[in-house]
Amino acid sequence: MDTRLVWLAGGAFVIGTGSLMITGILPNLAAAFGTSIDTAGLLISIFAVAYALGSPILSTLLGDVDRRMVLAGSLSVFALANLLAAFATGFTWLMAARIAMALAAGVFMPSANAVAVALVSPERRGRAIALVTGGMTVSLILGVPLGTAVTSYGGWHLAFLLVAFIGAFAVAGLLLNLPDDLPRGANSLSERLQVARRADVLLALGTTALWTTGAFTLYTYVAPFLATHAGISGPWLSAALIVSGIGSAIGNQAGGMASDRFGPERTLTIILTVLALALASASLMAITLTPAAAVFVAPAILFVWSMAGWAGHPSQMSRLAAMAPDATVVALSLNASALYIGIAAGSALGQQTLRHGASWQLGFVGAICEIGALTLLWIAVRRRRTVRRELEIGRAPVATSVR
Repeated sequence: MDTRLVWLAGGAFVIGTGSLMITGILPNLAAAFGTSIDTAGLLISIFAVAYALGSPILSTLLGDVDRRMVLAGSLSVFALANLLAAFATGFTWLMAARIAMALAAGVFMPSANAVAVALVSPERRGRAIALVTGGMTVSLILGVPLGTAVTSYGGWHLAFLLVAFIGAFAVAGLLLNLPDDLPRGANSLSERLQVARRADVLLALGTTALWTTGAFTLYTYVAPFLATHAGISGPWLSAALIVSGIGSAIGNQAGGMASDRFGPERTLTIILTVLALALASASLMAITLTPAAAVFVAPAILFVWSMAGWAGHPSQMSRLAAMAPDATVVALSLNASALYIGIAAGSALGQQTLRHGASWQLGFVGAICEIGALTLLWIAVRRRRTVRRELEIGRAPVATSVR
């Protein structure tokens, strides 16, 4: 195994932990800053918006800068932003720290994937990217639950300090292990917009955004939801998040294998259906079971929901690579922006659901979004079949009649 890729994966682990840890400590932050749970959820929305908007712009502006410096610099900013968050004296300062984290993450992840491709031979590129993005998956199994657990013992400040410390260690590893002569270059904003204007790509990006919206409508507020409806909090919440992380890791691998075997669109149809059912099941659990009974059911629902939520990514990336073979990197970058737009929309939708409704409704609202994603997928499939049929008719020989 190339140790340089391991350090890139380590950086992705730091990014994943710092980005998603907030879902487990949201009640602690709301209590510390004297705000409501739904308002505290803005910490996730603002991160996602800043990532979605900042990543394509900053990645383009820094395209001609040495990749080693870009990676080390962006991860350093991410670590420092977590340090700022740890000592934030007001909710506004914490929001500012989250924006800085998002901008740094939006630079690091695309650069890490590009460097991973540059470090290996062409036949190993897929595995190299999988190893780097696997750092994000591991953060769901170890990083996010660990950040939630230390909050129970040392307060929310300690969670951010932990990310800052691990981030500094990862920066040192990148500086010591990455070469100086990594290839530079990035696509311009105009090239990104040209790809985004393609109808099939646009439908695919809409599917990504809607399915992520549905998942994060509930995931943003998973801590208060589990505490209210299943009595799961404190150390048990960390255990539940480990279950969720394991489901995510299994889903990511299983989704890739299913996509190769059955095709990305068929696989994605099944995954989105399972995700919609899992989200609806969470709401059904909340209104039909007491917390004493739901505590045994909730982890299973969380496992299936997390597995389905992550299983769709390999299929979607395969679809986009096939749609834009001339600009695959751009298409995948746009997909990442669509994903974070979905995260922002999901947390905002969850906030409004809590503000005007009740927490038990979160799963039902998320399921409706998944049905919307399925609808866009169906439209895209129908459109592609229609175009293919028209092309086949156009290529068919014209019959001549004999008098």
